[in-house]
Amino acid sequence: MGTTVALTGASGFIGGVLAQHLKKAGWHVRGLARSPRQVQKLENLGIEPVQCRLENPASLLALVKDSFAVIHCAGAIRGISREDFYPTNVMGVSNIIQACLAHSSPQRFVLLSSLAAREPSLSPYAWSKHEGEAVLTREAGDLKWSIFRPPAVYGPQDRALLPLFTILRKGIGIQLGPSQARFSLIHVDDLCNAILYWLKIQAPPSQIFEIDDGFPGGYSWEDVFRISNPRLRLCLRIPPSLLQIGGKSNEIFSHLLRYTPLFTSGKAAELLHLNWVCDNTQVAQTLGWTPQISLKEGLRRLFTSDSLMPSHRD
Repeated sequence: MGTTVALTGASGFIGGVLAQHLKKAGWHVRGLARSPRQVQKLENLGIEPVQCRLENPASLLALVKDSFAVIHCAGAIRGISREDFYPTNVMGVSNIIQACLAHSSPQRFVLLSSLAAREPSLSPYAWSKHEGEAVLTREAGDLKWSIFRPPAVYGPQDRALLPLFTILRKGIGIQLGPSQARFSLIHVDDLCNAILYWLKIQAPPSQIFEIDDGFPGGYSWEDVFRISNPRLRLCLRIPPSLLQIGGKSNEIFSHLLRYTPLFTSGKAAELLHLNWVCDNTQVAQTLGWTPQISLKEGLRRLFTSDSLMPSHRD
């Protein structure tokens, strides 16, 4: 068996943590670098860089050559329209699959998708993740593939949830969705460990895995506030109408000021959706993996920077 894993998104949040987990487990990691600056960044992290782009299928051949597996973590998260997400989240998946099929290796392919793919009508981002999954199932050929659909992922270097948890730690809860909504969470280390389990099994089935931290029935906002800070002093509930207005306003300002927005009307629709709860049954039965990091433990790690210490539950 080869010892090289080709990884896209190695300079990002999840991909960067995954690269360190792979190295610690004895894998040689080869990472996609879009620019000379990223080449240097990956080299500093002990990752073999290959300068290429998802938009250029021919350039991806060197990335995937002689690898045991390809793990596709790269993805676009900013944008307003389907056209903003399509080149990376849909066409990028097709391009790297074609590069894989041009070699006798890699033997395996993991697509890191999103639970948002379950609801493609909610937003252009959700649509693009759903379409990326469809491309893989349609074009994979003889590749052994699996899709991981995590919910919201948190951990060190996370820019989405870290501000909310930091404010919570100071005694202020900000509720960005309906009180009746339920949602799953997962610590980045748990997600990475599940992928390592996938690499170890002999004959991975081609299927979609939903994956979370195992909190039964998902969290409510009240659950998150209570676990994060039992001494909460203030709770600010953002009305749905304000979230929608904020998302639309950000889109307008992005056109005027020429930036690509993260928070849009599509993202507001995702936040207002009532059910983002995962089911770990398939991943547990197939991989033998179970989550190890509760939200309480994950937040302790988050604020003590112990992101790669041995896992345990409280």
